[in-house]
Amino acid sequence: MFAIDFKLTHIAAVREQIVAIIESVNQPHVAIPGKSPQPAKGYVTGVRNSNATFSIYVYLVMSVAQETVIYANAQSQFPLEAYREIETEALNFVESMGFMMENVNFRNQPREAQDELMVRLPLFRPPTAVAMVVEESAGLDERAQNLARLLGAF
Repeated sequence: MFAIDFKLTHIAAVREQIVAIIESVNQPHVAIPGKSPQPAKGYVTGVRNSNATFSIYVYLVMSVAQETVIYANAQSQFPLEAYREIETEALNFVESMGFMMENVNFRNQPREAQDELMVRLPLFRPPTAVAMVVEESAGLDERAQNLARLLGAF
């Protein structure tokens, strides 16, 4: 079961800790408790912790309010044997909100591509940095944004 973790503002992880990043290819309207329904971008990411356990997070960026919401599993750290089951639970959770997800195959990317993803994706930055990136991209026309999304998928 996933619930909002109000203590988290971003996912504090380095490239070596990232197990998987799964990104939404759409922006459905979602209703988060305490927030007005609005389009959102969704991510599911798996992280290997320093104590050899794993964590999975659901990260949402609310497009209109430019706010982030992070959901964590009730079992915040778990062994490798539980990883696939909890990742599947996370995917079912976001898909129930209307997200269509696509794995970016982070671990199979060359190091340079992994570094670029870590910079491009908002998951790993505090919210103020996320808002600046969203504001910068707001000036792009729709075709440029679509091209950026397409290229980012590779």
